[in-house]
Amino acid sequence: MVGTVPRRPRGFLLPAFACALLSVLLAGCTHAVNGSPQVAEASASPATPVPIADLLIEPTRFPQQYPAVVVDPSIVFRLVRQIDGVPDGSVVTPPDCAPPPVGATEGAAVQGVNQENGASLIVTVSRPVTSLSARVDQLARCASFTSAVGGDAAQASDVTVELPPAPPVDADDSYAVDQTVTPESSGASGTRTLTLVARIADVQVTASWQGIVDPDAAPDTGQLDALFTAAVLKVRSQIPR
Repeated sequence: MVGTVPRRPRGFLLPAFACALLSVLLAGCTHAVNGSPQVAEASASPATPVPIADLLIEPTRFPQQYPAVVVDPSIVFRLVRQIDGVPDGSVVTPPDCAPPPVGATEGAAVQGVNQENGASLIVTVSRPVTSLSARVDQLARCASFTSAVGGDAAQASDVTVELPPAPPVDADDSYAVDQTVTPESSGASGTRTLTLVARIADVQVTASWQGIVDPDAAPDTGQLDALFTAAVLKVRSQIPR
């Protein structure tokens, strides 16, 4: 009798070969990753601030009787000191009534002058903002003080301060101040300045009416209020909440 080798059933090798091949493929396509899974974060870059000049209200928005122009940037902060009633280089008595140093590094202004009476409407924007509440506290305790240009008594003026109610505008903070500067030398005319101030984020907005002291003439509050509101809205539209 011739011996025979038992044959394996057809189809046995294919499943075994397929399983081996699958194991090799899986081993070659995987690798270990240490640590916890991490989610990639999008890099956040700070928004670029709107240029201060772009936040300034346009001269065309001024009342017709106050034809306006943009002030040269080199004299903006000198104009701010004029609005404060304390020109550059002045010596203030008592000293703690002197306006705080200008903390803003950027500023822009537009001024309109009424040719009939010489009164002015002035709008400024500046960045960053010093504390408005600290300034109000200072003005409240300095109802009157003296300012002398260069410390010269011959160029001294008496400054009186009143604090009307804060303007009702959509701002983070606001106040109003009414100042009268009266030169001590005889024959010189006094100047009255009514200023509205608001802070929006890191920007300060002011609108001022400035004119000669006249018992028969009051500040142009209607035009000032409208201009201030428009100036605040211009900044508010450019700076997101």
